[in-house]
Amino acid sequence: MEQKINDLQMYALIDASAAPEVLETVKKVIATYGRRIRNGFVVTPHGEDNVIFFEVKKKECPIVEILSSLAGKYGLYPAYVIQENKDHLPKYAKNIWYMVDEVKFEIPDMDAEKLEAWKATYRQRLKEIYRDDSVFVKSFVYLGKSGTVHVMSFNSERSPKYRGTELGVPEWNDTMEGIIRWAGPSEVTKMSVRYTNL
Repeated sequence: MEQKINDLQMYALIDASAAPEVLETVKKVIATYGRRIRNGFVVTPHGEDNVIFFEVKKKECPIVEILSSLAGKYGLYPAYVIQENKDHLPKYAKNIWYMVDEVKFEIPDMDAEKLEAWKATYRQRLKEIYRDDSVFVKSFVYLGKSGTVHVMSFNSERSPKYRGTELGVPEWNDTMEGIIRWAGPSEVTKMSVRYTNL
């Protein structure tokens, strides 16, 4: 099922590989601006790393500057902010925002053990795609409290031969269609979003 989202929605993803005391500090800071802070991971053909997900709850706030400061201070990369409403930009953000395609999907009835098995299979699938089709897919994943796995991917990589400023590769959308067919999710959301890499 494909959905469109019209309400203002903004969320952020930040590296969570730092020491526990650093992560506690980061979570306390972002709790002022965010809600539903969740631990997750990013999966690529090359492996996996821990990330923190959170929704940005304030409509106009310096969240990009704050995350940039935290990322720089503690070496927390990747760090991204995604805005799903194209008609509204953060008031204070001075960095570059790109329009990229986003595909999100959900898989229900998961627990931590099933997720580990799914993650290994998914990572292998991404490796095969990268090897056979030369399309790099990076997916951000977390397990919701209801036992639903949430997976989000962005067409944010540049082709190695491309020298322009736009992000994305044309083959990515077809590749994501194949991943969706393979994964068999219960819900799928596709949209263009504003995306910034801190």
